[in-house]
Amino acid sequence: MKRLHVALLGGLLLAGCSSHDQAADTGASTPAPSAPAVADQPLDLCRLMPVADVAAILQANGADTVTEQKSGAGGMCSYLHQPQPGDYRTKLLIDFTRMASADQAGQALAAHREDFTGRGIGVTPVPGLGDEAFLAETEGAAGLKLRVGPYQGQINLRVEDRDPATLRPAVLALGKQVVERLH
Repeated sequence: MKRLHVALLGGLLLAGCSSHDQAADTGASTPAPSAPAVADQPLDLCRLMPVADVAAILQANGADTVTEQKSGAGGMCSYLHQPQPGDYRTKLLIDFTRMASADQAGQALAAHREDFTGRGIGVTPVPGLGDEAFLAETEGAAGLKLRVGPYQGQINLRVEDRDPATLRPAVLALGKQVVERLH
């Protein structure tokens, strides 16, 4: 089986976005609390965005469907539709990280935007979606990067040989749903 992250992301996934709670990373070695607070836990994006909800959003926005989901490191969630063995038609990744502050999340998002533009990849601002958001399309994938308070993350979608521009409505609808659920 192909490695999902290589095939799915097509250059959109950048290092540093791992659904990890960076607010808990202080650098000091302190003993772990016996019962960590909910805010100290990484997001469980597969729980936040169940496969049935994601499939309904994709179908309502003309972007095929997904039939399975897989948790990844730090809580990221991959969604897939495999109509034939070994051939994934739809690949979706939702990955968010809770940073130490909203300012730090904004700085991380700005760094991602600069990286894209530095590589010649056009970005399109998406006002009204979270605190900051932009779309980037490359190598057959549509990607949305956004920030919601201290959360910074991405939604990347690829559907077989579809033009990334045709996936925008689905990616934006997923982004709206994630923003609503993070609040």
